[in-house]
Amino acid sequence: MATADPSAWAVDSNEALELTLYGPSASNSLSFHPEFTYPLFGEAETIYGYKGLRIKLDFAGWDMRGYLKVSWQQKLENSAGVQVDDVLEIMKEYLPEGSI
Repeated sequence: MATADPSAWAVDSNEALELTLYGPSASNSLSFHPEFTYPLFGEAETIYGYKGLRIKLDFAGWDMRGYLKVSWQQKLENSAGVQVDDVLEIMKEYLPEGSI
């Protein structure tokens, strides 16, 4: 797979991450994108190596247990000349065990 432009594989982490807080019923849910993700993904708030990256982090309001789902349309291999960020490993550092 050619990597004509490394910036084409850069994703805005604020847009890729979606947080959802679920209330007692589905109608009580609240979804939003965070304003800042630099503590997770660095000052540039950029994730490298993906196209169509979606990070969904859901929390149950009654016990705050989290559930993480990461998906993408395309992912580069590290050997392609761009260091691909391991989103699951990055998120694992900040989430309680069992969230992934």
